Amino acid sequence: MSTKNMAVVCRLAELPGGSLRVVLDDVREGEAPGTWTYHSLFTYKDYVPGGLDDLTALTDTELADFGYHVLARLLASNGRNG
Repeated sequence: MSTKNMAVVCRLAELPGGSLRVVLDDVREGEAPGTWTYHSLFTYKDYVPGGLDDLTALTDTELADFGYHVLARLLASNGRNG
């Protein structure tokens, strides 16, 4: 099995006023085993205050789109066709 050297990291940032931003960053495998280095911003989405308090408020389509885009990015950044 060959391991690819690019990954996607998901993080949550609190914005002024209580909004939340879900951020996806591209990272590259670091020099030391098990480490990753920031490469570039992939994408982000802002949510109004309280918008993520109840995950059932997100539609199945929204959740599926999130997973699709993460997988497509992993394949593309590692030289694979999606």
